[in-house]
Amino acid sequence: MPRSNAVFPARFYVVLLLVGIASFLAHEFAHWLTGALLGYEMVATLNSVTPLGSVTSRDLALIAGAGPLLTVGQGLVGFWLVGKSRSHLGFALLYIAFFMRLLAAGVSVLNPNDEAKLSQLLGLGTWTLPVLVVGGLLALVVVASRRLQLKLRDQLLCYVVASVSVTLVVGVDMAVWPKD
Repeated sequence: MPRSNAVFPARFYVVLLLVGIASFLAHEFAHWLTGALLGYEMVATLNSVTPLGSVTSRDLALIAGAGPLLTVGQGLVGFWLVGKSRSHLGFALLYIAFFMRLLAAGVSVLNPNDEAKLSQLLGLGTWTLPVLVVGGLLALVVVASRRLQLKLRDQLLCYVVASVSVTLVVGVDMAVWPKD
């Protein structure tokens, strides 16, 4: 049987899928935990967290920033792992962090998401933080991809698996907690 010239073994994509799902949960938990620690009653689903009642602008900024801060931290840890030991798990952590923030920026075109909302609250305009976060994570993905000598096939499979993980989380969220 001919050997594939892919860098990642098949089991990597299972790990990537699980990292994608876990990253969503951790991201939303960071929003929830921040709001709860600030004293707000929070409502959480797999893909959103909302404080009940009125929230100060400062607290709303802290709640909005908590999820992306955790996700960017995840990406930085992943990048460090790739740099230190060419870790495939590290690449999964980094890639999913980038993918999540890219999608959040895309959603912000219609409805300002975490970084866009925080950017507005800080008076930076809607797109300053989303561009900085997505651009920074993209740069790290490019460097890590070169370090691992990834092929186009690897990148395409990462995209497909990350898309499946997001679709699973958002789909289950919409099925279990339909929006009015």
